[in-house]
Amino acid sequence: MCSATIFKEILNTKKIKSTIAAPLHINDQALNFSSENKIPFTLNPDLEKFDLICLFDFNDYEQLGPLRKNFTNLQKKGCFKVITFDHHEKEVRSIGEGFIDASATSTTELIYTLEGKNFSKKMCFYTCLGIVEDTGKFLVASKNTFDIFSKCLSKSGKKYSDVLEFIKMRVSKGERIAFLKAANRSKIIDLKRALVLTSNVSFYQGDVATKLLEFGANITLVTGSEKNGKTVLSTRAETSFKEENKFNLMKDLLVPLQKIVGGEIGGHSGAAQWKGNANENKVLSEALVILKKRFD
Repeated sequence: MCSATIFKEILNTKKIKSTIAAPLHINDQALNFSSENKIPFTLNPDLEKFDLICLFDFNDYEQLGPLRKNFTNLQKKGCFKVITFDHHEKEVRSIGEGFIDASATSTTELIYTLEGKNFSKKMCFYTCLGIVEDTGKFLVASKNTFDIFSKCLSKSGKKYSDVLEFIKMRVSKGERIAFLKAANRSKIIDLKRALVLTSNVSFYQGDVATKLLEFGANITLVTGSEKNGKTVLSTRAETSFKEENKFNLMKDLLVPLQKIVGGEIGGHSGAAQWKGNANENKVLSEALVILKKRFD
């Protein structure tokens, strides 16, 4: 949402009309951001109304949700052009060409690299919010990330405490229950060169996988099922472990897993997700086989 808002500001200076949109829903933090800053957005837009569609923070058709079929059909007909701004690994079936740079740790960082010299105070603050949120408060930040954050924070006229206060997680009761259930169901897989923690939860698989890293695991694997029946596997890797072992969740775990069980994958080196129709136990079992070959 920060990235889309920054880009809309850029287009406004060029007198180009634009709409911020999302498929299906946006999460509570994005909703809070749009509400606090009075940023309008629409859900499930009529794609035929647009000449150009810019995608932010993803480049996989799977993440288009209910818009996927219509988007694909209209794209094939040439009804609109597509430009992608993303810092995740480029997918085999990436939606469109554009600016996909896995070395950037957030999409706002990527946009700043392209257009930062023209950023206003407000746009710089949005860049800071996006960086802190996307890097997990700098857990996966690079030197370039810190350089850009420092410049934007200075120009925004804000303090770091202002950024933290704005993105502060307001954990719902449902999320708390999910975390506790996941902790209770967790299993430790002690490989020779890695500690892997697995668990299962019905909702918030990504958030749970992140939270479980705090217990001391090098890698976390959390499975679950969506309402549509699809299985989800959310994965996280500790930053220092990942760098020391030159380990990449996408390239070294999920790509090999996809070759075995199919499905869709997305993410980057330290946080990635698989989604498909395979059985939960099958997916988790195959993922552990891949990790054992690498670390046992």
